[in-house]
Amino acid sequence: MKRYLYIIGIGLGCLEMLSAQSLRGKVVNEAGKPIEGVTVVLQKADSTFIEVSLTDTAGMFQFRQEVLPCRYILQHVAYETREIEKATLPDTADVYVLKEQNTTLEDLVITAEKPYVQVEEGKLSYDLTALSDKKMVDNAYEAITKLPGITERNGALSLAGATSLTVILNGRPTTMNAAQLETFLKNTPVERVERAEVMYSAPPEYHVRGAAVNVVLKHAAAYHFSGEVVAHYKNQYFNAGGLSGNLRYTTPKWGFDWMYEAKDVKTFTQMKTRSLHTFGNQLYDIQNQEAMREKGWDHTVRSALEYNFSDKEHLQLAYLGSFSPSDKGNSHTTGNFQLSNLDKETEGRLHNLSVDYEGDKGLKTGIEYTCYQMENGQRLHTDYAEGNAIELEIVGAQKIDRLAVHADQSYVLRRDWELGFGFSYQYAHSRDEQIYREVVGDVETRDTYANLHEHTANVYASLDKKLKTGSSVSLSATGEYYRIGDYERWAVFPRASLFWMLNARNFLQLALSSDKRYPEYWAMQSAISYIDGYSELHGSSNLRPANTYELSSTYIFRQKYMLTLFFNHTSDYFAQSPYQSSERLALIYKMQNWDFMRQYGASLSLPLAMGDWYDASFNAIALYMHERCDDFYDIPFNRKKWVGVLMLDNTFKVGKHLSFELGAHYQSPAIQGVFDINGLFNLHIAARYTFLKGRATLSVHADDLFNTGAPRTAVLFKGQHLDMDNSFYNRSVSVRLSYRLGSYKEKKQKQVDTSRFGH
Repeated sequence: MKRYLYIIGIGLGCLEMLSAQSLRGKVVNEAGKPIEGVTVVLQKADSTFIEVSLTDTAGMFQFRQEVLPCRYILQHVAYETREIEKATLPDTADVYVLKEQNTTLEDLVITAEKPYVQVEEGKLSYDLTALSDKKMVDNAYEAITKLPGITERNGALSLAGATSLTVILNGRPTTMNAAQLETFLKNTPVERVERAEVMYSAPPEYHVRGAAVNVVLKHAAAYHFSGEVVAHYKNQYFNAGGLSGNLRYTTPKWGFDWMYEAKDVKTFTQMKTRSLHTFGNQLYDIQNQEAMREKGWDHTVRSALEYNFSDKEHLQLAYLGSFSPSDKGNSHTTGNFQLSNLDKETEGRLHNLSVDYEGDKGLKTGIEYTCYQMENGQRLHTDYAEGNAIELEIVGAQKIDRLAVHADQSYVLRRDWELGFGFSYQYAHSRDEQIYREVVGDVETRDTYANLHEHTANVYASLDKKLKTGSSVSLSATGEYYRIGDYERWAVFPRASLFWMLNARNFLQLALSSDKRYPEYWAMQSAISYIDGYSELHGSSNLRPANTYELSSTYIFRQKYMLTLFFNHTSDYFAQSPYQSSERLALIYKMQNWDFMRQYGASLSLPLAMGDWYDASFNAIALYMHERCDDFYDIPFNRKKWVGVLMLDNTFKVGKHLSFELGAHYQSPAIQGVFDINGLFNLHIAARYTFLKGRATLSVHADDLFNTGAPRTAVLFKGQHLDMDNSFYNRSVSVRLSYRLGSYKEKKQKQVDTSRFGH
């Protein structure tokens, strides 16, 4: 118990429960390397079936029933079957060696194919290192985007059939926003990832709800040094790039990680809009062309120190810093209604400190503190075609302090039942202000100040059971108390997961989850920001959290072909939609709650391969969208639409060091609120060359070759008529050169959710 005092007083007062010592072992090949996915059948001496288990990535298996004498039957499609008689309970895990199985027919040698996906306790587990041997990936982020059902767009990851997708590291929720997480994973070599676990219904001990991807990093327990330096360049109208590096040093007890990236950010987008705006019984044809430029340097640094008390007991301290010292932007709008110029400058910084402890008796606990600060200023000048003008100078600032703690405990009970419970608490203090220093012309302004205190407390209990057939069932319920300002709510979130092993290579999984999504802090302010002389951004102080319920069924055939049926319903769904004001000539963008957003459909994943030179994956999604809002200004909507998505990625290997990729992505027309979104098509190509004995890698990517991957949208609904086109110059070319120091073997980590910060 003294050791727990080192964890700054966090934890649970636990009752120690004793359980029977279990039968366990490790399976390796003739070279001594662990074999994953071995089916181990436990029988009585008279051949009566008792239980089945699968080896994990370390080759380990375990039975919770003590049956002596007994028999093990070890089976794997790539190795010879072996039977082992056991008469005594081992003090340590015994090691069993399997011989590789080759069947020779004259000049033909048939060898087994490694399973594409393993199912472990309801999680779809992928070996990213094996995946990278087939796909053209340079880092962990790119490897995740190649997983079945997962797509990436502008740094945001999504899972087919899920309303949202959360990425967690080593079973802990990430505290990075999408951009920071992308930076971290792009600086994580794929060889350092042990596996990626895809879950449609994440267990409550992960402290996330709904769909999640758990990136499990390898753990080092030896003297080891490794690192990587990377230079990258991107052209998308402007030239941009950056430098990054990461180092890792480990001993049997200690581990140290360091990562730094400096990135030169330059972007250019162009938006063409045509608004047929009816006001005062007159139709105005307002045409604008807005050119938006942004530039600045972003810096990200992360360091982590880990101490291993034992193989199963770890303590980790981590720091993450993110800095944007001077991001500048300009928006220049021309057209028949206005000539407008908006200059912006933003400075932001984030500090995050975390301590995590994992014990050898089922205890996991941690504490984390985040401090975020942002200052911005903008100046808008608009000359209207009718002769008048406005000028505004605005300064704003936001500061957020957030403290979060969590603790989890699990116990193994009799008859393969496992009991888990835990809690988490998060407190956030957000201060936000927007002040008008100068106002010229007839324009509505209002200084705003906000001082929000947010409390979120969760308590959960879970019950899991492994069945003798290899199947499993998991049930849990989480109670939540939430309060921000005058809004207060209690809620219960049920969760269930059933994994049914039909046979050694075919599985069925059912998952039920529920979740609540909170709006960004800035969206809950009543401030008005001006994009130009016609378009405005309105906050909404009465925004409510959205409640989501999801149900999915996944059938896995031959451990690689996957069919998923899904349904999700979100009440109080919130999104930002445009509205042509009936009171004045203004286009208003405002985040609002809808009655609901509902989807159901199916997704199909088919991996394809020919020899060692060609590998491909085909993914198809069909879904029915239903969106309704009865309180959308004076034009309520109730809209429905079928949407289809097709994706095909092809990888060609030319020798040992050179590979090429050709991929295509198509999405049929879709809807979002009153928006109609046109069909999208993205064609990309890439090439990768490795040299210097595999330590150096040069990659070239060309994306959206036909410039058809950006949406063109329109509003043609109940008198509203708005056309928007931002398809200008979306094609890009990027180059990445990396050099590895040492070799990557093992580690563990964690990370900062800033998705609700900023303006």
